Amino acid sequence: KIDRLMEKFAANYCATHPQVFKSSDTAYILAYAVIMLNTDIHNALAEHMITRDSFISMNQESTEAYGDTLTPEFLGGIFDRINAKEIEGDSPP
Repeated sequence: KIDRLMEKFAANYCATHPQVFKSSDTAYILAYAVIMLNTDIHNALAEHMITRDSFISMNQESTEAYGDTLTPEFLGGIFDRINAKEIEGDSPP
């Protein structure tokens, strides 16, 4: 179910922001990477903390096949913002 949700999110994002990514696969990969990064940095039980350089390199390599070039500045900015502030959802009542 999560995979289908992520696919729909990526497709919708690209449909409403056609100038950002050439492929919805890039949006999917990056959205998944953001979730994993948030968990890796902010979960005390996570065993390995990804480095800024690794996050940039991994996402550049993963998205180039889909025709998108994500700059180190773009990806580093994402890393820095997530590192500074955890993405949190609303807690159930």
